[in-house]
This record gives sequence, structure tokens and C-alpha cells, in this order.
Amino acid sequence: MKLISMFILLLAFSAQAKDCDLSKGMSKKQIKILKRANKIHRIGPNRTLLGKKVYEIDILSTTGDEQFVVLLGEAHIKGPRSSIMGKRLVSNFKLRMLEGIPKAESEYISNNNDELNDALGWQRVLARVITFNFFGSTISVAQKKGLSFLPGYDAVMLNKEVISRDETDTADDVLALLPDLIDKSTKGLNLPLEVGEFLTPSSNESYILEARNVRMASNIITYLDHEDVSGTPIVILGSAHNEGIAKLLETNDFKKCEF
Repeated sequence: MKLISMFILLLAFSAQAKDCDLSKGMSKKQIKILKRANKIHRIGPNRTLLGKKVYEIDILSTTGDEQFVVLLGEAHIKGPRSSIMGKRLVSNFKLRMLEGIPKAESEYISNNNDELNDALGWQRVLARVITFNFFGSTISVAQKKGLSFLPGYDAVMLNKEVISRDETDTADDVLALLPDLIDKSTKGLNLPLEVGEFLTPSSNESYILEARNVRMASNIITYLDHEDVSGTPIVILGSAHNEGIAKLLETNDFKKCEF
């Protein structure tokens, strides 16, 4: 009887997980490229140093599939094959939300936290050299295409060129500028995930994987609730953030989708 009950629960869970109609929020081409990216595995020293998968992908939707969110987690360090895939993903999603430590927190790290500064600086450069990865992150690729707002900076950029000097310290600041700039976003709209309240940086998980996850999830919800932001966003971040942000979105009426 116990086994039967467990089997019924498993079937119910599977049915719920497969209930998302991805075609309501994404094109066939978008779904196809996500599936291809999800199958890419590292080889050689990359596999040992950075893990088996290049991209961790989670797709979530609201009840009724009115809104979708794609979480694209990566190691930020990739070889040529994965770099090409990152460019294709960026080109196929015009609405992007990008991880990025705000200016004030980056300055704090440089001045007060040598351990975290090393991890974000020379250690990452060394990892690229050791694994023959010189192609940067999908985040940097996205910033070259379309309208971008840097978290905590006064620059609004179009295809990497500064077009406006405006402070954008919160998600609401970004959204307030959108009506006058939205026509410039034909190659994509890059929204910063980490605008908002200053978080005191530390090397422990409460800052890296908890406090920042809360800030990013909150901004995802804020952006999606705004009338000038439409479509399914691809949220580009470090793969370590996927699980935490997905759980936070699930507490805000999102559910995970199988694909």
C-alpha cells in the first residue's frame, strides 16, 4: 500500500512538472536552443575544475503559464564551443537580466576583503589560462548587444557605448528611464539584477548565495510586474545561484517546468 501511495505521488509530481506549455512564452527556436545548451558537457581539465555541465538551466512559470522565466547559470568561464552557444542564447532572447555586483559593493571588496577580491580577480584570470578559456562570460556578450544599465553606475549604454548619464540605484530607477529609452532596445534589453540596497560583502555564503539571491529574485519580480517589460526573460548568472533563486521564485507563485 505504501509503495502504491508513493507511486501515485510520483505520478502526480511528474504530471505537475510537465504541465508547463512552453510554447505560450517561447518560440520553438528558443526552446530548441535551451535544450541544446542544457546538453553541453565539459571535457578535459575544464570538467575537473569547473564541473560536468557548462550551463545549468531552470525554466519556471506562473500558474496558467502566463509568465515564464529562464535561469541560465554558467561558470562565467567557457571555451569556444560554449562561447558560441552563449552568443546564440543572447541573440534569441531580447529580454535579459544580468548578475553583477554593484559598484559600491565592488569598491568595498577591493578595499576591505582581499580573499573575495582575489576570487573575483586574479584567481578567475588564472582559471581561464589553465583551462584555455579566453572567451569571457555570456553576461559580457549580452552587454555588447542592446540597452544596458550597470548596477550602481551612472551610465546607460547602447551596444557598449554610453548614451546617457543617469543614476540607477534601484530597479524602480531603471524602470523610470525605460519609457524614453525602450525604442533603443531593438537588439535586446539588459536589466541589472543587483540594483538595490547595499549589502556588506563577505566571503561567506550568507552574502554570496543568500543575501544576493534575495536581492536578485526581488528584482526579477519587480521587473516582470512592470508594464514596460514584456516577454520571457533569460536571467544570466553564476550557476551556484540557480537553486536559491528558483526556490525564492517558487515562493512567489512560480513553478519549475520540465523541458
